[in-house]
Amino acid sequence: MKLQLASMAALMLAIGSMASAGSAVAGVPSPPGSTTECVPVEVERYRIHQHCTVTFVDETGSVFVSEYWIDEYGNPYLI
Repeated sequence: MKLQLASMAALMLAIGSMASAGSAVAGVPSPPGSTTECVPVEVERYRIHQHCTVTFVDETGSVFVSEYWIDEYGNPYLI
């Protein structure tokens, strides 16, 4: 029983550390002056991916928005 409680506590700690909203991944480059927002999404039970949105405004005032996903291993991908 203690082992089960310890494993559940470790799982909750791991999920809590992955679920930090608004954090960008260092491996994904963003243009200077852009804003990146990442939100955790549970795609399956115990599988949490992040949906990231990058907003960029160029010198003419045009707004560009792009999005990508990050899997549970930290690998970015597109849908």
